[in-house]
Formats: sequence, C-alpha cells, structure tokens
Amino acid sequence: MQPYARFLCVWFAALLVLAFCVAALNFAIDPYDVFGSPRVAGINAQKPRARDHSMLTKAYQIERFRPATVLLGSSRVHIGVDASGPEWPAAMQPVYNYAIPGSYNTTLMLATLQQAAATGRLAHAVIFLDFQNFFVPEAPPGPPNEDDRRLLLDPSGNANALRGYQRLDDGFLALMTMGALSDSVATILSQHAALTLDIQPDGASTDADFVNIARGDGTSSLFAQKRVFEANRTPVLARGLAAWTGPLPNLGRVADVIAFCRRRGIALTLAIAPTHAEALEFYWRAGLWPRIEQFKTELAELVARDGAEGVKLWDFSDYSSFTTEPVPPVSDRKTQTTWFWEPSHFKKPLGHIMIRRMTGQAAPEFGALLTPETVAERNRQIRAQRQAYICLDTANPCKS
Repeated sequence: MQPYARFLCVWFAALLVLAFCVAALNFAIDPYDVFGSPRVAGINAQKPRARDHSMLTKAYQIERFRPATVLLGSSRVHIGVDASGPEWPAAMQPVYNYAIPGSYNTTLMLATLQQAAATGRLAHAVIFLDFQNFFVPEAPPGPPNEDDRRLLLDPSGNANALRGYQRLDDGFLALMTMGALSDSVATILSQHAALTLDIQPDGASTDADFVNIARGDGTSSLFAQKRVFEANRTPVLARGLAAWTGPLPNLGRVADVIAFCRRRGIALTLAIAPTHAEALEFYWRAGLWPRIEQFKTELAELVARDGAEGVKLWDFSDYSSFTTEPVPPVSDRKTQTTWFWEPSHFKKPLGHIMIRRMTGQAAPEFGALLTPETVAERNRQIRAQRQAYICLDTANPCKS
C-alpha cells in the first residue's frame, strides 16, 4: 500500500472513530431528550439545553410518555402547572405538560392537542387560554416547518407523511453536530449547579431562571421588567382592536379544539389563565377591559353551543387575594411572593390550587365556572373586585 493510501485509510478510520465517539456521547447525554436515554444523577439528569428546543424535546417526550391527560398552554403553564402534582386524580394520570414557551398561539394549541391524542390513550385535555391570543388575528398556517413535520399528524389530522424525513434530520442533528456536542458538554457541567433549568420527562419545567433572578435582584425586578413589556404591548393591542367588530379573532380555533375532543371522546377543560392585578391594570387603562369581558362572554357561548357534557370552562383572571398579593419594594431583595413570579407567570402553588378547583377537590375559593348564564354576573363581580383593589391605594384611593 502506498504511503498516501495508508495515510488516507488511517485518517478515515480516525474520522469514523471520532464520529462514533461524538454520536455515542450525544446519545448517552441526550441534551434535548430526543432519544429518551436514561437520566443519571450527576451526569445528565437535568436537561438545561432543552429549554431552547422545547418543541423538539416535547414532541419526542410525549410519544414515549403516552399521557392520559395533557396540559396545553404557554410558558405560564410550562412553569406554573405541575404535571406530577399529587392533586391529579388517579383516573387522570399520567399527566404530561405539553405547554410551549415562546410564541404560543391557537394554531399551536390545536397541533399539540392532535399530537397528544395520537399517542394513543389521551382521555383528558386541560388547556389554559391567554386572552391576549384572541386580540390579534393569526395568519393562516404556512407551509409545514420542522416543528410541523416531526408530529404524528399533519394539520388536517391525518398521518404525517413528512414525519420520517424530519425525524432522520432530527436524529442527525442531535447526534452528529458540534452544536449537540457543545450542549452535551454543557449538560454535564451544569449538573452540580445549585439550581438548574430542566424539562422533566413529564414535560414540566423547573423554575430555575425565575428563582435565580429573584434571589439575585429581588422579585421587584421581575415585576418591573414585565411592567415595561405590558406598557408597550397594551397600546398596540388596543389600536389593533379599535375598529374590530364582531366576534374576537381566533375563537374559531377553540371551536376546532372542542370538535376534535368531541370526536375523540376526550374530556376537555378550558381555563382562562390567572394574571396578577398589576398587569390587569394595564388593560383597564388601555380601554381593553370590555374586550376581555367580550372574550369571556363569547367563549362561554361557544362552549355552550359547540361543547358537550365533557367540556368545562373556568375563569381564573380576576382580582382575588391570589392575584392582588403585594409586590416587595425595590429595596427589598429578600421577600418572595407566594403566588406569582411576575405579573404573567404564576407559581406552582397557585397551579396546585387551580388543579384542585378544576377537579372538584377541596381548595381555597379561586376562579369560577363560566356558562352563558353566569358570565355576566362574573364580569360584574370582577369589576367590583377591581374597585375594591384600587381603593386600597391610599396614595390615590378609588381612582378609576
């Protein structure tokens, strides 16, 4: 054999060995939980890098998990509702948290519901709705992207013909790329941190990001950041709805969800997610509260019209003792709130109370069932709650 040929053979063999080692390490660490490799304490038990790939991670997790109950919603549910909580009745277990942080919308709500149902034993769906998702019309779905292609079903509810190709691509990217290798190393190095972000096998997330910020900068800093966000968002939403007439946008997707659950025999619970009063006040001041009441009224009518015995609608967006808890001042970096991390994201203890309320267990009074017969009174009660809340402002009592 010529020297150059021997060199090429050695080089190629070394390349194959290196590729095999990279693939083996990525498979064993499984930083995105794509393969379901065993989680070993101190090595890969926590998956902090899955946070940035939640659609990828959860699409594969839920197929392995095959839940009886699925939780759907935005990052608020991802962080605030515990899928493994002891409050879940035995008949509803196992529970998987399929909430997606980031750009969650009603199109994604239906897609994730279909994915959960396609795993084979789904009997219950608990879907948390954010009223902001019904203030801006969503664009029609475009061509399938990689998140669509890896699902078991296509948008029409049929077997997804593109799934096999996408899963080969996902497998290659999770095994053979430098990005995956870097995330595997980062996963190993993060295991001994005092508190590490993780997407657990049941889809729920730890609240490490919020805990670390609250401990370092104080809870008031988290609330301050969200105040800026809401101050910028609410005027935009108000302008977009200023000339809107008729039913609010995107309610048709809820009707699609109800129809899907009815066809599949899935018991459906819809819940309007709680928001801290600080954020609710931005919607009052922007003139959007009538739209929130319109949303609740139209949603209650929709459920009554298109629903069945297995569909319930809960409203947790009120001015209760939970949503009006005081926020520590800027100077206080130690006091922690009990129910909210910041105005949008509630904590797991409040999630536990909502679970108990929705499943008929003893729990503190919070939220209410909505029907066409009760929604007007519910809206009136919340206006009264808000009046009592603003009258507590001793510097400017009972401002409107």
